[in-house]
Amino acid sequence: MDLQECPWPKLLMKVTVPKGSKITPFIIPIFVLFCCAAAAIVISSTLADAPAKIANVNEARVAADDGSNWLLNGRTFDSAHFSPLRQINDQNVSGLSLAWYMDVDSAVGIVSEPIVVDGIAYVSAPQSKVYAVNAATGKLIWKFDPKVRLDQALNGSYSARTNAGVAVWEGKVFVGTGDCRLIGMDAATGKQIWESLVCEPTQTGITNAPHVAKGMVFMGYNGSDDGVRGAIAAYDANTGKELWRFWTVPGDPKKPIESKALKEIAAKTWPHGDAWKMGGGDVWTAITYDPVTDYVIFGTAGAGADYGEITSLRAGGDKLFAGCIIAVKATTGEYIWHYQTSSPGFQTENNHIVIADLPINGEKHHVAMTVPKNGFFYVLDAWTGKLLSAKPIVKVNWATSIDLATGKAVEVPASQGGGKQWTVHNWWPMSYNAGTGLVYIPATDRKPNTNSKVETGEWMKETEGRLIAWDPVTQSERWSVEEEIATNGGVLSTAGNLVFQGQGNGEFAAYTADTGKKVWSIDTGSAIESIPVTYTVHGEQYILLPVGWGSGSRLFAPAWTMATPRSKRGPSRILAFKLGGNVLFPTPPDIVPPVPKPPAQTADAATIKEGEKLYKTFYCDGCHSPQLDGSGAWVLNGAIPDLRYAPPDVHEDWYAIVLGGTHWDKGMPGFLNPPKFAFPTLHMTPQQADAIHAYVIDGAWKAYRGEHPEEASGPAHKK
Repeated sequence: MDLQECPWPKLLMKVTVPKGSKITPFIIPIFVLFCCAAAAIVISSTLADAPAKIANVNEARVAADDGSNWLLNGRTFDSAHFSPLRQINDQNVSGLSLAWYMDVDSAVGIVSEPIVVDGIAYVSAPQSKVYAVNAATGKLIWKFDPKVRLDQALNGSYSARTNAGVAVWEGKVFVGTGDCRLIGMDAATGKQIWESLVCEPTQTGITNAPHVAKGMVFMGYNGSDDGVRGAIAAYDANTGKELWRFWTVPGDPKKPIESKALKEIAAKTWPHGDAWKMGGGDVWTAITYDPVTDYVIFGTAGAGADYGEITSLRAGGDKLFAGCIIAVKATTGEYIWHYQTSSPGFQTENNHIVIADLPINGEKHHVAMTVPKNGFFYVLDAWTGKLLSAKPIVKVNWATSIDLATGKAVEVPASQGGGKQWTVHNWWPMSYNAGTGLVYIPATDRKPNTNSKVETGEWMKETEGRLIAWDPVTQSERWSVEEEIATNGGVLSTAGNLVFQGQGNGEFAAYTADTGKKVWSIDTGSAIESIPVTYTVHGEQYILLPVGWGSGSRLFAPAWTMATPRSKRGPSRILAFKLGGNVLFPTPPDIVPPVPKPPAQTADAATIKEGEKLYKTFYCDGCHSPQLDGSGAWVLNGAIPDLRYAPPDVHEDWYAIVLGGTHWDKGMPGFLNPPKFAFPTLHMTPQQADAIHAYVIDGAWKAYRGEHPEEASGPAHKK
């Protein structure tokens, strides 16, 4: 308190000294100064004892943070997923043990990246639920449930089953929902402040984490492979008002084109006719704000629908801005540059983008680094989008190289086996350690000495996971670690010469950042598809990790690509580790649910084969897993059940569920009259429902006979 602001002098100067009093006039000003000084001490002490504003995150604080917090997705604006903390290091990491854990009531695992501010961790879970947790004790502070609707779109139904995280800014927490809302909450109480509609809930939903900067929240949504037209939008963090929107591909040609960039650059790369209906270019995960350029640099998915009637739409050409890295002005959304990683013969999806300063050919460059699904490591000039270098991180099938002069891929012709590529790097973020100069990439590779047929998508036989330490300057591998499961979690690196990653088999491990030597690990008992972070509370460094089998890939990829039979049954939890932690690890019991005895199979082999085809046509494999390889249990509580484990009443009510839609409130539509966005005219007939049922019964009997080999499946199939 400034003494000049003290009101007491004005009051005390009005005091009249009685005639004959022993109080001399000079005593009064001294008394006044004493009172004001005392008031200043009391008020200052009170302010010092008052709690600081909860979740007070802004640009200045992000720049000044010493690693005590994890304030943003990626920790800093460059999205490096690197921490300068070194209390836990390669010399003492063997002493790392459990500090606390919190079970989360979710049948689907947690994949989010926690945000930690001043000792409070904010973690999102399936159905966009948000938890605020004491980061030192694991005690729940508050929980927010946005009550996501599951009955508006197929894409929205499966979008709601996963959520990649929250953002925090100036006392608010932000989360995107599976039914297309962006919600701002009070960080102290979890009470909703505002919500805005980001996308069309009858078409799609949000699975990714919001990103924040400059008082704005940047949000995209998923759905390119479902015929959804992509966009990224910016919202006022205080009010939720939409400030700008950048559409990534042209829309209905009968309507006005929304931007100069779409009109002058993108529209001409799309063919005439109905090709625009295939949508594309969604911005569902790769968003990075760069304070150096003041650009938002983001990645888009390709263009092409995987289910419903829109799969019949095909279009050649570049189809801009699908399959691109794009830079726009952060304040206005104005187009700056783009670089396309998709090619005419192979559409790819762009993922995590890291900003760094690198010496390329002896010259310092401010760069954006990324590895799309296609497996190439791209280094782009962050100011211009110019391609500086590109090399594959594993041996890929679709292209031999990237021409630096044109920026185009030298593709392998389809006649020579090209045009297909398994997903080499998915959305799980990599980590860049400027100290080692390496980028640590969670990747999928073919197992050595295999000749399996190359497939496009989230899975391929005879693949394995690989953690790759990549030198972005020389574009070469420094070291790599082979991993049992093809799909594994995100990566954290620290100044303690450590790299942390969780794996689908349940192992959480630490490696030396310079050599890749494994120096610590623990079997969590749950598949890990999340992103570990680190922070300090009261001078102690913690490593925080959500676990449990999750992500959208849980629904539209076979279980074997993401988890072991044991790890997929593990619980959803939040685990915190520190040196000398004294909490006994709660190893989960492995309870194997039995397969219920299926009804007798009465269909012939041809009908079962037709059912397998229809299982894909009506996108059953997009939620209940390809080849029926799902969760291994009839689990509800927000999960999508494994159809092989259907109880007798489900088989009895098959028509009511599959055709009539009695479970639409849980996200299962009735296909007699399916959601119009994906199926504008198509309707499932009773005969088609019977064929799909026959395919499910066949799969159930195969699983049941695995447990009861002595039992037959009923009447033999008709030839």
